[in-house]
Amino acid sequence: MNVLFLSLDYVVPADRGLRVRSLSQLQVLASVDAVEHVTFLSLSEAPVSADRLAALERMLPKVRAETPVLQPTHMRRSPRHLPRLLRLRLRGLPYLVAKSDNAAMRALIERHLAARRYDVIYVGHIGMMAYLAGMKRLAPHARVVLEEHNVEWEIFDRLAPSFRFPLRAAARLEARALRGYERRALRAVDAVIAISDADAGAFEKLSGVRATVVPTFIQSGAKRVERTQAPALAYTGLLAWQPNAHGLDWFCKDVWPLVRARMPDATLSIAGPGLRTDPSGALIVPLAWQQPGVSTVGYVKDLEDLYAGSVAMIAPIIGGSGVRMKLLESMRAGMPTVTTTDGAAGLDVKDGREMFVADTPAAFAEGVVRLLTDPALRDRFRDAGYAYLEGHHSLAVARKRLEPVLS
Repeated sequence: MNVLFLSLDYVVPADRGLRVRSLSQLQVLASVDAVEHVTFLSLSEAPVSADRLAALERMLPKVRAETPVLQPTHMRRSPRHLPRLLRLRLRGLPYLVAKSDNAAMRALIERHLAARRYDVIYVGHIGMMAYLAGMKRLAPHARVVLEEHNVEWEIFDRLAPSFRFPLRAAARLEARALRGYERRALRAVDAVIAISDADAGAFEKLSGVRATVVPTFIQSGAKRVERTQAPALAYTGLLAWQPNAHGLDWFCKDVWPLVRARMPDATLSIAGPGLRTDPSGALIVPLAWQQPGVSTVGYVKDLEDLYAGSVAMIAPIIGGSGVRMKLLESMRAGMPTVTTTDGAAGLDVKDGREMFVADTPAAFAEGVVRLLTDPALRDRFRDAGYAYLEGHHSLAVARKRLEPVLS
């Protein structure tokens, strides 16, 4: 079985949620005996070195990775692409799909479909559905599988009230357009993969299509030994993603003062890509995050450096859907965590068992203080997280779910 895999981003390093999930699916695909070859095509906002291409192929010998096609994903940073985006938007393509439409990617897909017979075309994000018509024309025999990372239209719909006019009106219009597109996309493919039971239910309600839930494979590692006893917290995530940014705004303004009132020496390090820089190259840090004891470090090449200097994580996510890869990564890394209900959505975790789940400032702050002051509690959360990943996110579990979708 030959598989053509289309991704919105290159997957190495797997330092953000979409990359973690896409790399997981490549690993699961490569573990399926019937899969002989996977061609990996992707977009990327920045050039990808030959070393990064080779790293993926060394990790997964069945996978051949083409050099990603350069495509901006943040239009405010690439205003020259805005006229084309607006033309596509006026033709009915939602923003999330229109910004992924690229003539060079279309040509690359067509070249591969003309050169090799593919049994499965794996569309790794709804943004890549921009290329569906051409793929069906050139490979009418291929089984098209769409993976949905979130219920995308709901993200815009839930975030709209947090914006001021006219962005609020624009977000609502985008939610409406994306809802219709998402319904059509779900019905246009041969199979749909969801990331959680909640998302699968939402897709069925929207389109009448029943999705298959395939959990994210998380490779377990050695049990963590704490290297610091300092009351240090960490946060990692794509800082430009609105549910992350809104959650951090809320935490820094409403929760952090409560933590510092009880623990004046507590610190928080905020790490992740996505923030803009000023002409000098310095990060432009949102005003809400500029609090005593809070430092925003931006992109960190090796997250272990962040984990080593911290004893616990926070994941104050507001909005979104799907499964928060940062929570799975935190459990894999043995980092006890406090999150919100939105953050824990899609995971079969329980407040006080694998992590703390809290939605009010007082409850969230209480969870943070307890983790910072109780090493035995951190150990208990750590062991529960390892057990959760083994039972729900092993390679065997994910492969068992994926194999029927391919056939």
